[in-house]
Amino acid sequence: MAAITQHSTAKADFANPTTSQIIFIRKREVMRRTGLSSTGIYDLMARDLFPKSIKLAGGKAVAWLESDIGQWQKQCLANQAREAK
Repeated sequence: MAAITQHSTAKADFANPTTSQIIFIRKREVMRRTGLSSTGIYDLMARDLFPKSIKLAGGKAVAWLESDIGQWQKQCLANQAREAK
């Protein structure tokens, strides 16, 4: 197995991710990270308030991009900070 190294001078460009920066996370992990239920996730997705899932090979399994979930969490914090003012 090849080792993955990252140069300390290189900045990650998440707007244009490379294959090594793309991480899929499954629903159970999304639920753990967000504190949302399965129903809550799909409800927010239907209202365009949560990142859309991606169908994985085989067509039954779905996942989310880790970067999309992180961005959603940051947006939640930013919205809360704006409301607090």
